[in-house]
Amino acid sequence: MNPLKKYLFLGLIITLTFFAACTSDTNDDELIEEVTVEKIAITSFDMLSKKHSFSVIAANIQAVDSLVICLFPSVVEYSKINPTITFEGANIEYRINNGIFNTYTTNVGAFIDFSYPNTVDFKVTNSDGSDSKIYRIIVDTEQPILFSNSEISIPDLPINTNYNGLEIDTWKNVGNYPIRLTLRTTEFKDVVMPETAGSNIFSTTLTKESDMIYPNEEGEINVFTSNASVTGLYSTTALFNLYFNENLGYIVYDDVSTSKYVKNIGYKQAELKLKGNLID
Repeated sequence: MNPLKKYLFLGLIITLTFFAACTSDTNDDELIEEVTVEKIAITSFDMLSKKHSFSVIAANIQAVDSLVICLFPSVVEYSKINPTITFEGANIEYRINNGIFNTYTTNVGAFIDFSYPNTVDFKVTNSDGSDSKIYRIIVDTEQPILFSNSEISIPDLPINTNYNGLEIDTWKNVGNYPIRLTLRTTEFKDVVMPETAGSNIFSTTLTKESDMIYPNEEGEINVFTSNASVTGLYSTTALFNLYFNENLGYIVYDDVSTSKYVKNIGYKQAELKLKGNLID
């Protein structure tokens, strides 16, 4: 073989070998990195073997990583709840009111007091303790507002007059968190009125002496009507939309805040039927 060709051929082999070695080392590094990453997360959170809605919401303003929302279809005893948890990670612990974390045995479980004002956090940790994730658990019923009567009838009312039904009835907070009382509801459905009438005449508010109603406390219902000149039957259903303030830990019954920490976590609308007759 020509000496020049021989050297060129040897140089090509060395170059190819070098590039092959670099490519192999890079792939091995990437493979090792993928294998050593350990997932940490709560993957399911069940309570008392009852069905409930489940979701995770980012909560950047709190000193926790996520919220786990558990809403029961009916009222439960919030002070005695036995969670069943599956998770990815090496260890899971819980704490109450930002206290010391205690080991939680997921296959046996124990009653935990989730009732307000307690806050309950779970922490999932990886095998060497170098990484962890904390979840704050929000436990409530889907319908925390319970009306004493689901339908309110106002007295017969002369046309072209207003009606102020202050404290016409009562309601109760049967949920697990305080409800901050805000503006009157602005959403209605099933509006019925005489054909020539202009619009729905009803509005309503839920009130209390203070602007906060705590679990198991009662409040008042106020019903108002606007002027109308057409006689006949008027009726509608007032809807109260419930949102959770994840920063302050209470419910608002209308979305009056522009804060990104006021979230729809799955509460059902509270519905109150209103009806009355306008007469000459």
